[in-house]
Amino acid sequence: MKKKFFFTPLLTLLFLNFLTAQITKTTKMGQTSLEELKMSTYNKDPSSRAVVLFDQGNLYYYNNNLTESRTDYYFRIKILKKSGFDKATIRIPYYDEQEIRNIKGITYNLSNGSIQKTQLQENKIFKKNLSNNWKEVSFALPNVKVGAVIEYSYTLINPYELHLNDWYFQDDIPKIKSQYNSSIVGNFKYNIKLNGYFPLHVNNGSIKKRCVTYTGDGYTDLTVDCAVQEFAMIDMPAYIEEDYTTSKEDNISKLSFRLETIEYSTGKKNEYNTTWKATDRKLKSGVFFGSELKKSSFFKKNLPETIINETNQLAQAQQVFYFIQNHYTKNNKGYNFQKVNTKRAFDDKNGTIPEINMSLFNALKAVNIEAFPVLSSTRNNGKPTQLFPVITEFNYLMVKTTINGKDYFLDASTKKIPFGIIPFYTLNGNVRVLDFKKGSYWQKVSPAIHTSTKMMMNIKVDENGLINNKLRVIKTGYDAYKSRTLLDNSNRDEYLKTFDLDNIILNNYQVKGEGFKDNQLVENYDYTINNESSKSIAINLFSVDKFANNPFKLNSRFYPVDFGHTFSYNYRANVSIPESYNITSFPESKAFSLPNNGGKLVLNSKKIGNKVMIIFQFNFNKEVFNNEEYSALKEFFNQIVKVHASTINIEKK
Repeated sequence: MKKKFFFTPLLTLLFLNFLTAQITKTTKMGQTSLEELKMSTYNKDPSSRAVVLFDQGNLYYYNNNLTESRTDYYFRIKILKKSGFDKATIRIPYYDEQEIRNIKGITYNLSNGSIQKTQLQENKIFKKNLSNNWKEVSFALPNVKVGAVIEYSYTLINPYELHLNDWYFQDDIPKIKSQYNSSIVGNFKYNIKLNGYFPLHVNNGSIKKRCVTYTGDGYTDLTVDCAVQEFAMIDMPAYIEEDYTTSKEDNISKLSFRLETIEYSTGKKNEYNTTWKATDRKLKSGVFFGSELKKSSFFKKNLPETIINETNQLAQAQQVFYFIQNHYTKNNKGYNFQKVNTKRAFDDKNGTIPEINMSLFNALKAVNIEAFPVLSSTRNNGKPTQLFPVITEFNYLMVKTTINGKDYFLDASTKKIPFGIIPFYTLNGNVRVLDFKKGSYWQKVSPAIHTSTKMMMNIKVDENGLINNKLRVIKTGYDAYKSRTLLDNSNRDEYLKTFDLDNIILNNYQVKGEGFKDNQLVENYDYTINNESSKSIAINLFSVDKFANNPFKLNSRFYPVDFGHTFSYNYRANVSIPESYNITSFPESKAFSLPNNGGKLVLNSKKIGNKVMIIFQFNFNKEVFNNEEYSALKEFFNQIVKVHASTINIEKK
């Protein structure tokens, strides 16, 4: 049965239902049952090493304190295999002035038919500093055995109303039930985002009248209402990292909270998630880029005259790009957008990613080429929300320019990346282009250079069964960049290890376009294959860059496949067989198409006398395939693997 996608909706806390509601109580310790201890496997996932029987987060505010929230956490987990013992070691990170209190833990084992309890001792709870702002509490539940149930709880005190911790309905083990409750005072309004591809089984909201009392002026007791929410998911599968995907945070089922407004009894109102128009003003201010947007005159003085005098705009943009790329060394000191100093970085020849790319922005402006800073989020960082501005969700800065009607996204901070493509880890959907005159906007980031591999093969078999091959390979885009990187990082023998086989002799190898500025990488191979028998021969058609295995092995997939970019593959072969041999078999023609115009595969084979002509090509017209397209995509790669494994079989007359 196919799973359907569920969008990530915004669940804004609004006062729509004025019902009196009881605030859900935190689950107490001591809930483990004899039935849970007798459980030996989880039927919905028999391979699971452990399963969460129940977990709960309960957020609320308490009397006389509206400046901090309290969240009680409760977890009960069944250990099914030794490999699940890691779930008994708990690490709780927390930020600066947050506090972790009331830690309790119990391990339950079955002993002679009765329940045996082992309590977590206070001296086995440890605290340490992770960094200047982050700390951690850790502990290990005692006496853990296969079949045990571990139970623990703790409280997080949070003085930061701007940020509430996310709640994860999924983990790397399955969950039978996961529940999150919140009771938030009415003057705090949060946007709550549901992430992932599973629906909520419980989504209840109501109002609790007069839920919190506080002293407003030091003398008078005031009361406020609370927005009460209850969320739950049931029978959640384990989250498994899969190939060809972006950050786990894009796909895992969770709730995220973003503070929108705070209204005070005085009538004052603070807004936090504002419009992009207001955010653009903030980004343009001295708090962020500020004066760094106006450094073009500095870079004009420092650009070579040859670049300034170039009359072809595209060539000029390329020269500016490579000048900045070669001038700087990336220092890997983070992505802080608030501490950018391009003049100092230029003089030091060393800078952060924002400093290098803001230098590129100003250098392009210096030669009158329109350019825009671009806020983006890398693939491992997750996709930024587009519902409202959240600057902290961006962790990368690039540059966009448009020349002769064509958009180019550029990143000069990465050495040897060519003009027209950006590092693969930055291909993550939509980016925010900062046009401070007309207003910023979302745009899908796409490489300006198409990724493709083209192969032309001539195969000639002589009377003795010796196979002579001449192969020409032309690569563009990311295919060319990957091969150039391998050539650059290894010696020629290591790169050509494909031909390190007993029966293959590489007679000659030539390559052109090794430079990272070149448009194409062209490789020419000349090699021969000796066969143990000259009577019956299987001629392999594909020698390099072939799929030996299908990368998609799961029967079904919950999460989208994200290739990052489109690409195409074209292969042509002319095979000549001597008259002394019969062609007994050769690949049959076939065609296969992906749904929604996602791609197409075509194999055409033709025999004329003792010659065989093969044309094989496939292409992907889009970058992302959803889970309903997964089965077709898996079969598509099955067909590629079969074609790449196919042979022409001949026998001596």
